[in-house]
Amino acid sequence: MRKISQKVYGIIFSLIISFIMSLFMSFFMILINVGFIESFFMAWMGNTAIGLVIGFPIAAIAVPLIRKTLLKYFIVKDL
Repeated sequence: MRKISQKVYGIIFSLIISFIMSLFMSFFMILINVGFIESFFMAWMGNTAIGLVIGFPIAAIAVPLIRKTLLKYFIVKDL
């Protein structure tokens, strides 16, 4: 297993989470709003890219803040 810093781990984690959320949210929002149209795939990929551009910086800021805040109020057991 490779060792990486907490900062790099946080960036990778935020990128993956924001990509997955953008992918699924854009799929269902387009499906609900316009249905399966001829250009569905292109619209989906375009909206996923927009969601990623917006979602990644938000996740990169929010995830560490949420983690830090929760650790103030809860004791986390090792799994």
